[in-house]
Amino acid sequence: MRDNEKTKGIFQAIIIVAAACLVHGVMQGVHDNYGIMMNGLLPVTGVDYAGVSLCIGAGALVYGFAQPFLGMLALKKSNTFVILLGILFTVTGLAVTPLCRGLPSLFIFFGLVLPFGTTGLCFGIVMGAITPILGERRAAVVSGIVQASAGIGDALMSPGLETLISKFGIHTAMTVTALPFLTMVPVALWLGRTNQATAIQPKDESLRDRSLSSILKEALQDRDYRLIAIGFSTCGFNMSIIESHLFSQYLSYGIPGKTASLTLTVYGVATMIGAVAVGFLGTKFRMKNILGCVYAARVFISLGFLFLPKTVPFAFVATALLGMSGDATVPPTSGIITRKFGADQMAILYGFTLIGHQIGAFVSSYLGGVLVKAGLGYMPLWAVNMLLAAVAAAASFAIGAGKRSAARPGSDYANTPL
Repeated sequence: MRDNEKTKGIFQAIIIVAAACLVHGVMQGVHDNYGIMMNGLLPVTGVDYAGVSLCIGAGALVYGFAQPFLGMLALKKSNTFVILLGILFTVTGLAVTPLCRGLPSLFIFFGLVLPFGTTGLCFGIVMGAITPILGERRAAVVSGIVQASAGIGDALMSPGLETLISKFGIHTAMTVTALPFLTMVPVALWLGRTNQATAIQPKDESLRDRSLSSILKEALQDRDYRLIAIGFSTCGFNMSIIESHLFSQYLSYGIPGKTASLTLTVYGVATMIGAVAVGFLGTKFRMKNILGCVYAARVFISLGFLFLPKTVPFAFVATALLGMSGDATVPPTSGIITRKFGADQMAILYGFTLIGHQIGAFVSSYLGGVLVKAGLGYMPLWAVNMLLAAVAAAASFAIGAGKRSAARPGSDYANTPL
């Protein structure tokens, strides 16, 4: 009987992880491909490169600032409610954006509505839905797998989206992209029912009566949380170079569009490897050291973009390294937050760190458009990225410095160093 229950529990865990990967992976496949969408929107919207970059930058801010509020909404209502809300806004944004003519309407649907929808399907919300079911220790490993699903979204959707745009136009491409989100509705409802029926870690009901400001104030008083936020804010600058400008940058080097989109497939596969590897390493080594090493790797990648010849082999190798380090910051960041503050607050506090992350993404996205329009190219972006990565590495290694930083009492990791 015990063997049957164990087998049933393993099977249920696999299904739960697969459902979480579907939701997060498809969302990330949209979120990471605004740069490809940009090339399809430019000819039909009447908006120039800098204008579309502004919309993408605004979306980056929405993706950051909306997360703690949606995390609080998930705490008050449920994660399922937020996921369904995210599906509604995402589908609306994808369907209406290609119909926009001019900057105001494009700003609303491509810069606000679509990013708000993807925020409701973000990593923090999805992990907040499944962590109470799996428990914190399992969730530490699963977080890497869920984040790796972003690579599946990139690997499948980057070349698919580029092909659809080139053959059928941006309207058909974005409409087709909206269809997988409709399949998420029953998945989200099933996750909600499973959470209520089998949660290993019931919600802390006392948190429902707390305000968002009180939760954030308590977290910001913690030195380690401040260091995490500093590091993650630099991460947004790095990621937006990839999401908004890398495809166009490769085109500017004379690399064909299909080859450039294929490098993004390599990026997607590499993000899966990096995220899963870091998720498992987080159970063996101190998470803050893993995080610091990932940020340090970005310093050397930036140096490559500054000084090495921009050939096709370089594009594939550099994009693979960007992928290995790209999403690898997420599992240790979310893991440290969960250990210190608990699964119930993870979506809120991880979401709050994303405000800094997305401010960096906005600066990177908009600055890139301005630099290209001014004829300065992309090199200044990589120079700034190198300096920011060095700051993030130093901040991460300093987490818990001078004291033994332990997890929240009563958690699965109560005596485990961060």
